[in-house]
Amino acid sequence: MADSSLPKAKDGTPEITGWMAGEYRLGRKLGEGGFGAVYEAVHPLLKRRAAVKVLHRIAGADSDSVLRFVAEARAVNQIKNRHIIDIFSFGKLPDGRHFYVMDLLEGEPLDRYMAREGRCSVQAVIQLLRPIAEALDAAHAAGVVHRDLKPQNIYLIWDATGETVPKLLDFGMAKLLGESPIHTVSGTPLGTPLYMSPEQARGDLVDGRSDVYALGVLCHELLTGRLPITGENTIGVLMAHIIQAPPRVSEVCDDLSPELDEPVLKMLAKKPEERPASASEALAELSRAAERAGAVVPSGPPRLSRPAPGSNDTFERSRESADTSLQGLSDASLGFTERDFRRGAMVRSAGTSTQKPPVRWPLWVLLVAVGAGATVWVTRGWHDAPLAPAGAASASNAANAVSAAVAPTAVSVVPPVSASSPAPEPIAPEPALQKPAKRAPGVASAASRIPKDLESPF
Repeated sequence: MADSSLPKAKDGTPEITGWMAGEYRLGRKLGEGGFGAVYEAVHPLLKRRAAVKVLHRIAGADSDSVLRFVAEARAVNQIKNRHIIDIFSFGKLPDGRHFYVMDLLEGEPLDRYMAREGRCSVQAVIQLLRPIAEALDAAHAAGVVHRDLKPQNIYLIWDATGETVPKLLDFGMAKLLGESPIHTVSGTPLGTPLYMSPEQARGDLVDGRSDVYALGVLCHELLTGRLPITGENTIGVLMAHIIQAPPRVSEVCDDLSPELDEPVLKMLAKKPEERPASASEALAELSRAAERAGAVVPSGPPRLSRPAPGSNDTFERSRESADTSLQGLSDASLGFTERDFRRGAMVRSAGTSTQKPPVRWPLWVLLVAVGAGATVWVTRGWHDAPLAPAGAASASNAANAVSAAVAPTAVSVVPPVSASSPAPEPIAPEPALQKPAKRAPGVASAASRIPKDLESPF
């Protein structure tokens, strides 16, 4: 799709650093998600810095990915809220890929904060998620469901007073509730399995209460440090969201009050009609329960600890899929914990596993060694055997035939016996040199020497 005059990267994707995205010149890549990559950009004249999201290369301009991408920009522009990132330009690159320009945020995503700090107090959870709930309600009022609420899509910035301001990002999974050109493949849900509502996991129609469910998952994780629903693979996680009852937060952590159980479980109800009608109502119920438990929840934003200088890149976006999540978490310099590795492993699908085939060459080497040993044993046993009398020549010839069939590589050395030559007298072997009879190695004896942990190639 790209013009031949455009520079190409080694992997076949054009290197777009230095390109103009509208009025902004693209710089280094800041992160990459399921539908696009985010680049740092600057206005050449105004020197205003911004972030530009560029859609991944696709087969055609009318694909579902493009439609979702365009709908994301439209959806965000319909919502006017301080805690939703602002998009102020939209267009196409010279190679035809879509992009939009948004504010450049300086801070860190919530998942990185959680990896750095661990669990949060109930006061911090309510203060942090209260503005996110207000942003979700604003989106729902505009007819938009986020559909992918998770820690990676909540960005934390710190203002001049030290207060933490959360921003809701990435409406790439958003679907306009009214008429929309976006159509998904039947039965293929969009979103992240660990935070997906039961109706979304089934591929049913969703509304704002699906985001309330994801908000409940987030509350449980922030309060306990653990996800309420897990599984070995994607299908297992989706089925667990549909049928498995989530645990109570007070059962997971003894230091949490049982008063907090009911508000969180209500957000995690399997049926949408049993959940709170709005995200703000859900957080209000959690706040009242915290006050009954003796906690004092301030009305303003929280004051969370800042990241160490230089520990995070500006607007570093977490990866979307299970495999790329594991690659990102494997970088020790990012400071991720074992909990993040488990999160990535939980969302891997067994159907898309790319494990390498088992290495079988040690088994083949072992089998060749056993065969060589059997050949040496047969050859050595033949030379060490006593000479047979002349009357047993026919039996010796038969034995030679059997030995040749067992060990075709052995060479038989037998002195010729003529009719005129006197028959040699039998020579009795010395008792000290006589060897005990040996059993020819068979399949069972060779197999017994094979380690049990090796996979048989047959």
